[in-house]
Amino acid sequence: MKFGCFLLSFALSALPALPARAVDLVFGVSTGSAMPMTQFTDGQLTGGLLKDFGDALARELRMAPRYLNLPRKRVEEALATGRTDLLCDLRPEWLDGKHWLWSETVFSNKLIVASRTDTAPLPQLAALADQRVGTILGYRYPEIETVLGNHFLRDEAGSDDVNLTKLLRGRFNYLLANSLYYEFQRKVHPERARLNGTSYELLGFDTYCAMPADGKVRIDQVNRAIAALRKRGEMQTIMDRYRPLR
Repeated sequence: MKFGCFLLSFALSALPALPARAVDLVFGVSTGSAMPMTQFTDGQLTGGLLKDFGDALARELRMAPRYLNLPRKRVEEALATGRTDLLCDLRPEWLDGKHWLWSETVFSNKLIVASRTDTAPLPQLAALADQRVGTILGYRYPEIETVLGNHFLRDEAGSDDVNLTKLLRGRFNYLLANSLYYEFQRKVHPERARLNGTSYELLGFDTYCAMPADGKVRIDQVNRAIAALRKRGEMQTIMDRYRPLR
């Protein structure tokens, strides 16, 4: 009997060790974004720049990516309560907390004022005063608020796609958008012929990932992972995947 137990123990020890389950890396994702940043199917994030980047970053960190969809106004709360580990595609001035750590650049983008082809492109920012402007609920536009003050009339929408639909239906003549989103839609949207090819560029900006100082991953680990993805050309490959052919 003892000999049989010894043989069983020896056989089990000879088997390859099963890999431990990878630790989840939870990304908070705003439901206010749309393609090419995010694609949602049945309430789940299934594609887009943020998912491809998150998958690549987690793989580099030897972790398992998981995505928590949240309204824009609740993404920071999820980071503060530990429900998420990272918030990506953001800037420090867009969040309330001043204690978050910020990664190296993830995406480069532009804030623009877009319009339909039946509307003249915006000549200058001051011309937006007292005009209803398409904006995203929970998003901050400090550059515009500084110039227009109380004359900045926001027409809120829950997502970029809803905002664009309102523009095309004549709810307003101008909307605030990021160039990655708008240029993508200008090539794939069914009514793309009605989208003005000329837009007013407010500013160029980079976005980063925010994380707590005592979180699941260290800031230097994340930065090394992003640097490795760039060096291997994976970041460029991800960007090219969502750059439609002209």
